[in-house]
Amino acid sequence: MNGSENHLFLAGEMVEVKSAAEIAASLDADGRLDGMPFMPEMLAFCGRKLKVSRRADKTCVEGFYGMRKLGGAVLLEEARCDGAAHGGCQRNCMMFWKEEWLRPAVAGDAIIVPDLKAESKARQMLANLPTKAGDRYACQSTTLGEITQQQSKWDVGHLVADLRRGELAPIDFVLMVGRTLVNRLRGLAGLADLGALVGHSDGKSKTTLDLKPGDWVKIRSAEAIKATLGPDGRNLGLTFEPEMTRYIGGTYEVDFPVRSIILEETGEMARLNRTVALKGLSCKGVCAKNCPRANTLYWREAWLERVEEAGVERRSA
Repeated sequence: MNGSENHLFLAGEMVEVKSAAEIAASLDADGRLDGMPFMPEMLAFCGRKLKVSRRADKTCVEGFYGMRKLGGAVLLEEARCDGAAHGGCQRNCMMFWKEEWLRPAVAGDAIIVPDLKAESKARQMLANLPTKAGDRYACQSTTLGEITQQQSKWDVGHLVADLRRGELAPIDFVLMVGRTLVNRLRGLAGLADLGALVGHSDGKSKTTLDLKPGDWVKIRSAEAIKATLGPDGRNLGLTFEPEMTRYIGGTYEVDFPVRSIILEETGEMARLNRTVALKGLSCKGVCAKNCPRANTLYWREAWLERVEEAGVERRSA
């Protein structure tokens, strides 16, 4: 089977990313399909076989949007944006793949060899797709607000769909619905979401550990973290997300320092200091209605303490 017409790709399924020429033929003059941009960073995956991580029938969108309807796209394992065409952005986003850009990968089937001349021309075109709009960056992340549709805060139908497809365990479904209802009531009462840490300082606490990839750290206690946060639950503008509380007390390896990220709401490049990503720690959607994006979690060094690698009890996320 070479086409993707009428094929619903599901989590765990192996797919083949179509050739650059096939994908280029699907794009409009702005390099988009149904509003979704194909980014130059995705070019490296053309012709490769990858596993579907999750369907993207919905997605969280930062800012005032919340959970939004999307559809017609999936997220692929081991396919995160390296930011090479977007000023070195280190958000490490999983990229959205329109189903038209994929075909089922059948075991033993040879990868389709494209016309080399057409492929070369298409690759050049895709590599030079626009990545800025004026002085701001434009990518899949920054366009989500405009290409997704509103979803009711009380709608749990998408969770039922996740449950039916095996993307959500029954017990997690019950807990997530309950959490959603409780958080709605807490919000009406002016209270923070369950698991959210709120501090009483000015939120400007700075700690420099000079962490590098391969270093080992322990996530500090809830009380120690609260001491670094303001009443808005932020340290120097960065939120300690409710889902991050599940990792408190754990010991993890530093994946990479985070110094530059594109802000989803504005397209501006934000500069960060004393912030790292930890291996294996990404959002599981527990606090975001089972959002499939698996966004990388960012950790201020003030929330961590360095430990020696020798004798470290390694944790897996």
